[in-house]
Amino acid sequence: MRCKARKLLLPTLIAVCFCGSALGQQGSFEAGLAAKERGHFATAIRAWRPLAEAGVAEAQNNLGHMYEEGLGVAQNYTEAMRWYREAADNGLAEAQHNIGLLYYNGYGVAENPREAVRWFRQAALEDIVPAQYMLGLAFQQGKGADVDYSEARRWFLQAARLGSVNAQFMYAYMLQAGEGADSNPFGAYVWASVAERSGFGDATDISAISMILLEDDELAEAETVIAACLGQGLIDCPE
Repeated sequence: MRCKARKLLLPTLIAVCFCGSALGQQGSFEAGLAAKERGHFATAIRAWRPLAEAGVAEAQNNLGHMYEEGLGVAQNYTEAMRWYREAADNGLAEAQHNIGLLYYNGYGVAENPREAVRWFRQAALEDIVPAQYMLGLAFQQGKGADVDYSEARRWFLQAARLGSVNAQFMYAYMLQAGEGADSNPFGAYVWASVAERSGFGDATDISAISMILLEDDELAEAETVIAACLGQGLIDCPE
């Protein structure tokens, strides 16, 4: 079972300190974001390239994204990797995740799942949620790491509580399938319902199976747990 992994393009400026006019740099960075949102990709690149060359990690990451996707420039995975590495060397965890995806998919480099997992782990430890999800997937599928259902569940749960719909679905799947522990239809129903209400339509397959295995009073309790879980921003959702 695979869910598409997505790259990260920073939506907002993260404060950095280096020589130059911080106000002017922030303005140029945000102008690039606005241009990209309007589909003016060449303008976005013109705004970000001087910042990237000056060492702004967020601009380096976004320039890498543009090369990877071929937005405003010819698609060039080698250039994408170069800029992602510059950003990663400057400590940007989002760029570490993006490097992981290039290795995981074999874009511009030989496919190397173990190297991908190494980069995902670095980003995951910095609370990059998609990287946490990818680590869970690696341990659940045995791609880039030995199969370890306990580790897979741990990373899926962490990402699920931080809002990853893919992780919510996969955690529900593992609970229902009994991967890493006995099957837990109650927990599977809760997390599948959370994923479903977050827009993951396929989660209904899991919630429907779980529902059959639960008594009426258990279903009523589950609905109470779901409401509390959603009302508290997912952090207190059950294991």
